[in-house]
Amino acid sequence: MIRFMEQGDVTQVYEIEKRVQSHPWSLKQFTEAQKNYHTTVYIENHEVCGFCILQPVLDEANLLLMAVHPKYQGKGIGFKLLEESLDLLKNDPIQIFLEVRESNLAAIKLYEKAGFHQIDLRKNYYPKTDGSREHAIIMIKSCNDDFSSYMK
Repeated sequence: MIRFMEQGDVTQVYEIEKRVQSHPWSLKQFTEAQKNYHTTVYIENHEVCGFCILQPVLDEANLLLMAVHPKYQGKGIGFKLLEESLDLLKNDPIQIFLEVRESNLAAIKLYEKAGFHQIDLRKNYYPKTDGSREHAIIMIKSCNDDFSSYMK
């Protein structure tokens, strides 16, 4: 089940973030996001399995963060979460933007399956654990697309 994030979900979301990100958001950032952004969670067996945070801006939106708990990855949850989170946006954005680490091939594949495509590259955008930096791929999706056409 996918629903809007509630304050009681924030700790579980934060724990997922710490497991999957080398430079995770803080608990305070998730608390603020839950109050100020379009935040959704994927629930299975009364447990938060994944989350999506979108920032609507007029007729566009930015996908700020999305993650699935490692034990639930590879089961299609990320695609369902992205699909339904975009469907729940109230302002019907024309396009969605996101940035993804160029090394995150699984996420890039998911976004491409959902109709996103690369439009640019931000050099040295993401910090790495060894102190170096990694490029971010900037992707965009037109919201006139129908997700069902990407399902296989």
